[in-house]
Amino acid sequence: MKECLTDSDLLELSNGSLTSFERRLASIPAGLAAPFHDEARQLETELLTVYRVVVLCTKREESLDSVSKWWETMVRVCDEFSAQLNRLVRAHPACGAEQYYDRVLELRSKCLRLQKMHS
Repeated sequence: MKECLTDSDLLELSNGSLTSFERRLASIPAGLAAPFHDEARQLETELLTVYRVVVLCTKREESLDSVSKWWETMVRVCDEFSAQLNRLVRAHPACGAEQYYDRVLELRSKCLRLQKMHS
């Protein structure tokens, strides 16, 4: 039996993380920096968890096309996470979230390379 998540499961998981992130940000007073930084770190951690799930799923795939599609989905997820972090960096430049934004962009580049390598 070969089962893993589907790409829609993965998108649902990542959308749940993004929704929770937005909700938590809305509850933080604008004058604080540290809580925004902590939320950026938490969002990066959640993205890395999604990435690890994709790694496990690609190991079970038999076709290169399927592996490429997993990485394509992961690129889309990185785009969504980076957009959220970019908004946070613009709204609260003193919170130090740009390091997480930069790392998400690096992960996106890695996933894009993997997608192209398997297509």
